[in-house]
Order: sequence, then structure tokens, then C-alpha cells
Amino acid sequence: MWLVGAVCALAAISTGTGTGEVAPGSPIVAVRIERHDIYDLNDPATSAWAYRWVDALHILTREEFIRSLLLFHVGDPLDPARLAESELILRGTGFLNPVHISARSVPGGAEVIVETHDQWTTGVGIDFGISGSNRHAGGSISEDNLFGLGKSFLLDVRSDAERTTTTFRYRDFTFLHSRWQLELEHDKSSDGSTDVFQLQYPFFAILTPRAGGVEWQRQGLQEYLWSSGERNVVGHANTRTFELWGGLRLPGDGILTNRITLGVFGDRAIFQDWHRLDGSPYPQPENRNLLGVEVGWEHQILNLRVVQGFRAWLRQEDLLLGPNWLVTAGVSLPAFGGDRARLRYHGSLILGQMNGSRYSWLIADLSGRVENGGFANAVTHIEMGGALTGTAGWRVRAAADLGHNLDGDRQLTLGADTGLRGYDPNTFDGTSRVVTNLEWRRRITGELLHVAALGFTAFADGGKTWGARVGPPTDGWRGDVGGGLLVEITRASLVRILRLELAYPDRGKGPVFQLTSDSLF
Repeated sequence: MWLVGAVCALAAISTGTGTGEVAPGSPIVAVRIERHDIYDLNDPATSAWAYRWVDALHILTREEFIRSLLLFHVGDPLDPARLAESELILRGTGFLNPVHISARSVPGGAEVIVETHDQWTTGVGIDFGISGSNRHAGGSISEDNLFGLGKSFLLDVRSDAERTTTTFRYRDFTFLHSRWQLELEHDKSSDGSTDVFQLQYPFFAILTPRAGGVEWQRQGLQEYLWSSGERNVVGHANTRTFELWGGLRLPGDGILTNRITLGVFGDRAIFQDWHRLDGSPYPQPENRNLLGVEVGWEHQILNLRVVQGFRAWLRQEDLLLGPNWLVTAGVSLPAFGGDRARLRYHGSLILGQMNGSRYSWLIADLSGRVENGGFANAVTHIEMGGALTGTAGWRVRAAADLGHNLDGDRQLTLGADTGLRGYDPNTFDGTSRVVTNLEWRRRITGELLHVAALGFTAFADGGKTWGARVGPPTDGWRGDVGGGLLVEITRASLVRILRLELAYPDRGKGPVFQLTSDSLF
């Protein structure tokens, strides 16, 4: 049934907002790009000098960049699935929203109209957040759509409870005017540094026949284990990872695909001087050196719904319904250069369902290693949830992270940052955890001054941890109740909801105040 529903939903796009019905398979004789700036200066509501200045300072996304992301060209047969997926790709940039692609009948075939609306992409300012007793602050300069060509850079300085970090990052979605993607990042921290290099030709569409790339990362930092909202254990971790991979799409139809990937990988970690901050000893995490080959299988279906009112109220959001899943397994052996025989694995499943305005989802993810005859650093994540999209409605989520034989540098804490909003971040230690959230949200304004919309929320959370290694677990279930103000930033790139929340715990200190742009749902 889900396959029939996906086909019907995609077929409806063949007419879009066009003036007449267009049969799939009709030849595309023209592709027209209609670009809109952040504000419509012909609209009296957004014609004042402030909006004119915003448009004057903003560089409109270039037409050639938009065309480079489309999955169809003049001369191709009209395919509703390709139109729908092109919308998905354009919205995926984060700075084009809303996006509408439609077709209309013209002599000789069909004309496709691609209508895009730009969002503000330049950021110069101060970033701060509060989550109980933990605070972070920083300043940044960023641009998500450099010269209107979809390239981005970030220069960011921030300080949090762990460290002060200066970050430079550059991303190019169309490297050298191609489908290759490039990412470079360098972080300089008060306790170490990180470097990232990634060059890949991804499976950017369902019908992409082949993909490949290389990824490399080096990191040397002081790492911490937490309990009671404070750092408890500290130690140095020096890691190196790399992966060189290629992939092929297997035969299939236009909305469903299976892919195989094959590559080589390396994962090396060296740990030094781990101890508790009170001076007492802590077992040193075991060094590891993996080097081997990896194979993967991915199943993807272009089954999606475009909605408003899931995370944000006034922006388009793509909800992928799937079912989509992938599995990968890599073997490291001494013969390849590894320190011992190890098998690392990863699997994930995403399944969604849309009934009217009700959206429900199931997410499963498992990862870890098999070595010495057993599982190591194994975490199974299971999440189920449901939400009523639109201006108001209930939302519910239950998530569990089940750990087994975790590496000595890893823990699964619980607090405001992981869904138990009445307690400071990293309050409860554990190697497994479960958290539940029940929430009511409602938008209470339209778009104020054409920059933001306001809403409110009331919520209750519950959760527990077990298997603590450095501090106290929850000692049974803990809970909280609270409420807050939600602010949707409507004209900035990427979906962003600022949450200003106050939560009262069932026991202990309180209340806990939180200001963050991270989303639980």
C-alpha cells in the first residue's frame, strides 16, 4: 500500500499549480526558473525601506546553480518523480524555501516551472544558550550561499562547559561545477584540534547510477565523562579515521532503488592519562587500530510528504516515509594491518506514516563491533513518535539507547540536552537510557514583522538510566513538567525554532531554564 501511495502522491505533482493537465512522458520543451528574493517589494506589507535594504544586501541564488541541481532537462520525458525529487534537493540546500515545481501544457509538450524563494543566508552575530547550569556563548561569521552559488563558509568562536573552540569550515555542493561535493574543516580548541576532509560524489538522487568518495578526520582532544552536571573523568584521546568507498545502484524502478557500496576503512584511537578529576584512578580506555574492507547495502524509496507545522509552522518540510534502510559491515584483520580480528557493523531503519495531518515514525539504529567472541561498544537506538502537523496539536516520543560493553571513553547521560528537561544536562550517568516526551504546541501569531512567528508549548518528560560507570544513575524513573515559548525564525536559512523553556523536576533542585535551537522532535 505504501508503494501505491507514493506513486499517487508523486503523480499529483505532474499538474502541480500549472494551468492544464500534463501527461507523464510528455517531452519537456522548456524549463523556466522563477526566482524570488527574501521579500516581495511589490507587496505593500514588505515594501518599507528595511525590507528593501535586506533584499539589496542579499545576493539572489543564481539561476545556473538552481539548474545544476535539477534532475531533468529540456528534451527529457516528463517524470513526476523527478520533479518531486528535484524539489526535495532544492529545499535540502536550506536556503531555498518554499520551492514549487509544476508543469503546464504548451505546444509540442510541457513547460516546467521551477519557483524558488530565497532565505537570508549571511550570519554575523552572537550565539548563546542556557540549559540549566550549563551555558555556551560565541560569535560567528557565516554565509550559506556565497555569491548565490550554494557554497558556504563559517568562522565561529564559541565557549561551553568543555572547551573554547575556533572553527573554520568550507562546503561546496557543486565542486568545480559538478556533482562532486567538498568539505573542509579545521577546529582549534583550548584542549586540542580537529581536521576534516571530505570529497564525494554522492547518490544525490534515486536514479544516480554510481557514487564514491574519500573521507578523512584527525582529532586530538581532552575528553570528559560527566555526572551530576559536572565533569567527572578527563583524559586525552587521539583519533584518526578514513574511508575510501564506491557504490553502484542496482536495477529498479523510478522511485525505489537498492545500492551496494564497497570500500576500505581505518579507525585508530590512542588514549592517554585518563583519571578522575578528584585524583582517583579511572581505567584507561583500550587503544584500538582497525584497518580493513567494508561492504554495505542500502534500500531507498522516494516516498515523502511536504508539510508545514512539523518542526516549523510557516516553512515547507520534507518528511521521508520510506521504508528506508541500510546495513554495513567491515572486517579488520591483522593481515590488513589491524591490531586484531574485529567486525564493525551499522544498520538503520526509518519508517514513517502520514494519515491526514497525523505523522508517526519509527527509527531503529544499531552499531558496534564484534571482537574476542562478543559484542563491544554496541548501542541499539529505538525511537517511536507521533505528531499532529499544523498550527496546534499533541506530540509524543519514546526513545531508548541500549548499550552493551561500551568503550571506556563513552557514556549515555540523561538531562535537559537529551530530553529530560527538568534536570541539568549530563545529570544522570549510564550506559543505557530511555526517555519519553509528551508535548502540546500551538502557534499564537502570524509572521511578526515578516521575520518570526511565536507559539507556546506545555510538556511532560520522563526517563531513566542504568549501568552507570562514573556517577549516579536516575535511581528509578525521573520526570518533569513545564512550558515555554517557541520562536520560529521565518526568513533565515534552515528550519530554526528557538525554544525558551522552563521545567520543574519531580525531585531535586529546580526549575531548569533552557534556551536552545536544538529540536527534540
